[in-house]
Amino acid sequence: MKMAVSTRQRWPSVPQRILDLMRTGAELALQLATSPEVLDELEGGNFKGMGADNQYVDPVLSARQRRAIRAGTIHWLNAVIERPDQPVSAFLVEEAVLGLSEIFPTQAAQVLLSNARSVQDIAWQYWMKIVFQLTQNPLELQQLLEISSVSISTFIDDSLQLGMQRMKQNAEARKRGQLEEQRERISQIISGDAVDLAAAEQLLDYAFAPTHHSAIIWSEEIDTGISDLEHLATAFQKACQQTSSLKIIVSPSLIWVWATAEFPVNEKVLEMALKKKENIRISYGEGGAGVDGFRRSHLDAQAAQRVLGRLKSNVQLVSYDRVRLMAFLSKDAKSIQHYSGHVLGDLAQAPAVVRQSLHAFLECGCNATEAAKKLHTHRNTLLRRLAKAEEMLPRPLAENRIQVAVALEALYWIL
Repeated sequence: MKMAVSTRQRWPSVPQRILDLMRTGAELALQLATSPEVLDELEGGNFKGMGADNQYVDPVLSARQRRAIRAGTIHWLNAVIERPDQPVSAFLVEEAVLGLSEIFPTQAAQVLLSNARSVQDIAWQYWMKIVFQLTQNPLELQQLLEISSVSISTFIDDSLQLGMQRMKQNAEARKRGQLEEQRERISQIISGDAVDLAAAEQLLDYAFAPTHHSAIIWSEEIDTGISDLEHLATAFQKACQQTSSLKIIVSPSLIWVWATAEFPVNEKVLEMALKKKENIRISYGEGGAGVDGFRRSHLDAQAAQRVLGRLKSNVQLVSYDRVRLMAFLSKDAKSIQHYSGHVLGDLAQAPAVVRQSLHAFLECGCNATEAAKKLHTHRNTLLRRLAKAEEMLPRPLAENRIQVAVALEALYWIL
């Protein structure tokens, strides 16, 4: 995180009483600044009107922006508590600014400005509610609102300027080096642009002709080391039973990987690698020949990642085949929950082991023996759980198997 002191000189002159009120207001607001509900509202206005709904649900970008909003808000409040008579120094969460540059390479500055104004408008509404609790004196209200407005707008403007400068520096740096050239070529291929495939293969040291598996490996935690992500990228290579792969470090919290798809992805290898890496996630797409397969496998991995983002799922490992149905259904998570509750009745609130038993039973073609093996449980135990599950359903299972299966699949990813 970087800070720079504002160069603005014009500042309202107000009595000490107003400064004391402003400090008191900041102390009250600080209690709200870490509230998930307030953060949700401050975050909710981001990316509006940018045609960026798909990008916004990207969990890495979402986590970065949320941390930036929280940190910036707390920075302003703490500065006001300490010196309400002074402008607040500009503030930058670098990973959030650079994250916008990664997702919106041509619109990053516009998105940064739009997001900042949205947060400013919502924060101002909260601040006014606090101010009107502090005093009813018209003159005090006028002075308090005036200095508050100048302080907030100066802070936002200076922070925006700092962010724009960092974006410019990053854009210049990104023009240099082979890694950036690799990223650019990969982006062109994924976008479907015409490229010289022979030159691209030489640059990337990777052949397009075979079939491909692709993975996205990421973390939403700021303290995750790039070495941990690289370790999981190597694990994906091993899960594909390959001795080499194409690894692209997109950012300190995101890696893209491709490997030849001679064999199915061995999820057990990835599950073992993820056991000690609870803050890292992997989504992957399987199989696809040539450059089209290279592109398709990545887009499938990306679609699976975004399903987790939309549903706010805590699942660490997911393939696109596993969430293909949810990718179609998960445009509206609240509607999915409503649908699942309607179809499952009391079963929607039952212990997870009961729902999982019925889920496995349906996945195994209603074969109790196979389902028991899959769950590593005794067949009689499974049958008891199935009987309990059927008692909770509002309609007999035999009359409603398809809808029950869909509802259970949805709850698997949501709960």
